[in-house]
Amino acid sequence: MPKKPRTSLSVLAVMAGLGLALPAQAQGVITWGKPAEITGFDVHVAGTVASWEMYQMVYETLLITDDELSLQAGLAESWEEESPTRFIFTLREGAAFSNGRAVDAQDVIGSIERIQNPEIASYWAHQLGEIVSMEALDDRRIVIELARPHATFLPALAHITAAIIPVQEYRDGSFDPAREMLGSGPFMVEQHNQDESWTLTRNPHYGRDGYPRADRMEVAIIPDESARIAALRDGRIDFTTFENPDAPQMLGTAGNIANHPIQTTNYYRFDVNALSEDSAFHDRRVRQAMNLALDRDAINMLVFNGTSAVDYPVPAAFGTDACHDLDTYALPRDERLERARALLEEAGQPSPQVELMASSANQVLGRIAQVAQQSLAEAGFQVTIASVPTAEYLQRVFTDGDFDFSASWLAGYTDPSMVIQWWNPNFAVWNLAFQEEIPELSDALADVRSTPASPERDQALRDICAMIDEGANLLALVSKVDYVAYRSDQIEVRLADRTGSANTWQHIAEFAPAD
Repeated sequence: MPKKPRTSLSVLAVMAGLGLALPAQAQGVITWGKPAEITGFDVHVAGTVASWEMYQMVYETLLITDDELSLQAGLAESWEEESPTRFIFTLREGAAFSNGRAVDAQDVIGSIERIQNPEIASYWAHQLGEIVSMEALDDRRIVIELARPHATFLPALAHITAAIIPVQEYRDGSFDPAREMLGSGPFMVEQHNQDESWTLTRNPHYGRDGYPRADRMEVAIIPDESARIAALRDGRIDFTTFENPDAPQMLGTAGNIANHPIQTTNYYRFDVNALSEDSAFHDRRVRQAMNLALDRDAINMLVFNGTSAVDYPVPAAFGTDACHDLDTYALPRDERLERARALLEEAGQPSPQVELMASSANQVLGRIAQVAQQSLAEAGFQVTIASVPTAEYLQRVFTDGDFDFSASWLAGYTDPSMVIQWWNPNFAVWNLAFQEEIPELSDALADVRSTPASPERDQALRDICAMIDEGANLLALVSKVDYVAYRSDQIEVRLADRTGSANTWQHIAEFAPAD
């Protein structure tokens, strides 16, 4: 079939007409097959990966992470930790928003203030710790003072939810982050058709000389896995991702399609409703029985063909064994089932009827639900599976608390003590509709935020894992691998081998049409 056009003449013509310098490496168009639409425009608010991966095209953060999850320069070309509570950041010279205005210290201060503003309701506010003061030393230097040591402050700045927005335009009303995107990242939004497509064009003021290598990115929203496979095969898209480990096999052995699995600190999870009195899981013993009866090894083998691994509230990818010795994981399956049945008898519910909800937009979650249904039946659970549209899933789980348990996945981020903070619903906010608040656990989680990596923190994490297991309210299942597929004859890519903040496309500025 004829090769699709690779040069965006209209973009180059517009740039020339505006008197803008043409990019040194004008490389045309790349096309992304995006599995899901964003759930909101506000980079400081939306908490879904479908949104994050689009934000990463447009916005930048002060810091980023590399394949080893180590912090690297982002918008801040350097940073200095003067004390455990005092940090000085120096912005990258030449950094500018796509409207041409230079990123300055006030943009950093205003962005962080906005995240911390209760009226904005950003779930990321607590991850930054308690900030007592921010001061601009000059246009490029900012000093931030914390109330107390906060071990995850710097890693939290590397997540896209801590993106720096143009605060001057936000305050004068010419930019509304809840309705549009304007950042200093490699691309800017030209057009958006809800649930159908996006058109992104290069940010002519992007701070890296010669980047992005592509002039334009066309984004097709393709939720259906089979449709993405077909689009990749016939060349309508250049790159995409799959959660299904079978996808690379379904793509066949065509030499022009390459596959790249990315290991992550993310893991699949079950959200269990502890708060609804209409649910059997309102009784903690029933939740504990379900946790014991789950066959995580079967999920790995039957759903992921052994390419995943059993995972824990503190992700195994961080190299810690904090949760590994818990009975839920360490006991042989027959002993776990025996304990599960005993707990159900004690609760007076030897055969509880529960509904497991999974979004119909994600086939992998449905397959996890099926394996869980079978394994839980061995302990006496009668599980029905509800496959529902994403909007219904989000409403029932996170707003109404109208469910028994549901399948999803959790971002592990870049530090062991970040992800477990979500077990305090008053910290997390997003799980207030179903998560039980346990004061002892919340106190322990607060303490570990101030504890740097050390044997002391390792022990604190073990203690926290035991309390999380006792509550059995949000359950880690198996690790999540992102399966990237791309047309090697149509696009040149740079991909990480491991990510910690769902930033699969962290090197997007280096993508370009193949010669």
